[in-house]
Amino acid sequence: MQDTKTQAVIALVAEILKIPANELGPESSMINTPLWDSMEHMDICLAFEKRFKKSLDIEAISTATSIRALAAIVPDAAV
Repeated sequence: MQDTKTQAVIALVAEILKIPANELGPESSMINTPLWDSMEHMDICLAFEKRFKKSLDIEAISTATSIRALAAIVPDAAV
């Protein structure tokens, strides 16, 4: 079973990529998810900032390229 942060990030990424959430998991990333390209990643990061009220710096944007990495930076108070 996935934790609440992971579930929230999966829902967000699925919404941005316009795919069913059940097609994503903690290991989903830019590398293994065909629709998750660099442009979609920017949309995901912008939506992440808005939904979780957490600004992402350049380092976070460049390294948080998977569901697991994004979930790791979701603030506790945001879920």
